[in-house]
Parts: sequence; C-alpha cells; structure tokens
Amino acid sequence: MTEPPAPVEEICSDLIRFDTSNPGGREREAAEYVAGLLAGMGLDPRVIEAEPGRSNVVARVAGTDPEAPALLVQGHLDTVPADPGGWTRHPRGGEIADGHVWGRGAVDMKNAVAMTLAAVGAELAAGRRPRRDLVLAFVADEETGGRLGAGHLVAEHADLFEGCRAAIGEVGGFNVPAPSGPPVFVVSVADKGLRWYEVRERGVAGHGSMIARDNPIPRLAETTLRLVSAERPYTVTEPMRVLASRLAGRPVTGDEEVADVLATRTGPFARMLTAGIRGTVNVTRVGAGHKENVIPGEAWARFDCRFVPGHEEELHEHLTSVHGGGTEVSLLRRSPPALSDHEGQWFGLLTGVLRQECPGAEVAPFVFSGGTDNKWFRTLGMETYGFTPMLLPPGYDYPAMFHGVDERCPVEALRFGVRVMRRLISL
Repeated sequence: MTEPPAPVEEICSDLIRFDTSNPGGREREAAEYVAGLLAGMGLDPRVIEAEPGRSNVVARVAGTDPEAPALLVQGHLDTVPADPGGWTRHPRGGEIADGHVWGRGAVDMKNAVAMTLAAVGAELAAGRRPRRDLVLAFVADEETGGRLGAGHLVAEHADLFEGCRAAIGEVGGFNVPAPSGPPVFVVSVADKGLRWYEVRERGVAGHGSMIARDNPIPRLAETTLRLVSAERPYTVTEPMRVLASRLAGRPVTGDEEVADVLATRTGPFARMLTAGIRGTVNVTRVGAGHKENVIPGEAWARFDCRFVPGHEEELHEHLTSVHGGGTEVSLLRRSPPALSDHEGQWFGLLTGVLRQECPGAEVAPFVFSGGTDNKWFRTLGMETYGFTPMLLPPGYDYPAMFHGVDERCPVEALRFGVRVMRRLISL
C-alpha cells in the first residue's frame, strides 16, 4: 500500500501556484507535480508533449475485472490568464482562507484535478483497486482549443485510451438551487458546438475633418447590432426538458415553459443553463483605423457563436443573412458539438454515486453552454459527461467563478467531490 495523499484542498492549492496561463505559460511544472503524485501511488505515469513545455500526463490504474469497460477521468492543467489587480487574494497564491481555496483554476479546473488525485490516492492507499481500468489524463491547452493537449493525445496516442467506453471531465456534477427539498444535481451530457466568425465592412478612407464618403464603422455597428440583438429561436433538446421537469417537480414539455423554469428557478446558473436551449451570438472583438484624423477604409468585428447539437445550419444562416451585400463574413474556427446518452448505463452510474453520497437528491442532464475537451474524446467513441461533483453552498455564484476575479472553491465542496469520486472509482 502507498501513503495516503495530502488533503484535496492542499493539492488544489499546490496546483494553483503553478502558472499555467494559456496563452502565456507552460504546463510542464504542474504536469511534473502531478506525475510525481501518481508515481507515489505506485502508478506509471507518462508525460507527453506536443510542443516543449506543453505537457500532458496519462496513467492507467489496472482494475480487477478485465472484462469491465474502462473509464477515462480527464481534466486540464492550463488556465486562462489572471491580472492580480482587483483580486482580493493573489490569483496564483493558492491561499486556503474563509473556507475556500482561492486562485486561478480553483473551479476551472484544478479543483477537479485535485479531487481525482485525492480520490485515486486514497483508494490505492487503502489497498483497494477499482473493478474497471481507470485511465487518468491531465492535459494541456484546453483553454485555447486543446490541440496540444487532448487533441494531440487522441490523434497520436489513442492506444492509451484502449478499452475506454466513457469519459468524465468538466462541467457538471454540481447542484443548482432548489426551492425546497433535496438538492438537484446536473450532469452535462452535451457541449454546444462553436463557430467563430469575422464580419468585415469596407468603405472609403479619407480625412477625418471632411464629410465621410463611406465610413465603414457605422455600417459595422449596424450589422453587429442586428446580429446580436435578433431574437434567437429556442432549440430545446430532451435533456433540457428532463432538467426543467426535475427542477419544477412535474412534467415540463413546452419550449417557453422550459425556458421559464430555467430562467426563474436556477438562481446564478440561469445565464449558463438558458444558453443551453438556444444558439448564442456574442461580439467579442472589434477593430478599425489607425489614427484619430483618418476615416478608415475598413472595419471588422469578431463573434463567438455557439449552437445546440443539431442546429448548426440555422446559426450559420443567421450570421450570413442579416447584413448588406457588401459585407464579408468569414468563418475563423469551428468546433463540433458533443452529445451523449442521458438514459444509459454511464449516466446511471453517475446518478447513483451522487445519490449514495446525498440520499434523495435529484440528478438531471443538461446541455453545457460552452465547449470542453469532451469533444476530442468523443471522437474515440466514448460517451462523455461533465462530472466534477460538488455540493455547493447557498449564495455561492459558481458560474461567476469561471474566468472571473476572485475565483475560489469551497473546501467542503472539494471534500464532497472526493467522496463521490471514491464511490465512482469503486464501481
């Protein structure tokens, strides 16, 4: 037997202190730390790099039943950058204070990495092996698309995932506000697809003191306003109807009623959950000109658009039809959606371990508003789920923590997650 691991909050704190900002940083030191913990558990981790410093760690825990399908538990080591200005505590300090672990990555997603390491380490230290093989993957580059992380592993090292029929990662497994009664936990069964566009308007350059012949900036502003303000139709999938019904405590079928339940009964989660029932169009960057007294010859804007599985063409048509004939629209990047079964064996296992730890709890599927590394592992035929189990306290604005100032995770939520993960590992 190996020595028991450090408490989960300490592992999470350690991970936060590694600067894995993406872009701008490297994952190697964090990966070496993780590999060291895995080696201390008696495992044989591999560190794999697509580029120098962009490190991924993969290890397999042999199960007792070679016939049982394997499970992949994956999480990313990189984070978005953080400017210390405005933070109560330094974003890379990893302080444990006021019942929370503070810092960049505390919820996205060094918390999940820490929970996985603590849970696996505790089971192995107790002399218990899982029934099924577990593959543990801690990857680079998720925050800029995953090409150097999960994408590289899937393309070049798919053999490491042999036998895996399901994968869990971010985002899900947490509870949303319930008016009364037991908690309602949500498990992501889908990621929305992504399409990034550039819209460019061309005009006639000239002197800023004269009457403009054709200034492209006002036209770009009008086009942008039309794109982002147009009412998007509901695209409600069955998982979201199930979620609304569980939240309401009765069958909810109509699209408008699903939207109302998600918007009014989920507190700070409403913006995230309601985005799972419609395509979204957000302008994220704009540019024009190079000098105050020069009317520019062109202006551009970039848009982050997300679509519910099965509704990609509708979104593309919207982006290419609500502007004038002189407007140029270019697709910059596309990432497919991922959709998994919300009624089968794997979702049942996740439901079961949450209910074992929290008797009487409701568990429902949902469509995540963003994208995760699940899209890469889905290409290997795995069912993929967002499952970072946490019992969140009242008043804690979990969605605001993602990429936000003062990102922090409750210590008790981390400990809850370790207990749930240990139950899952034992199945």
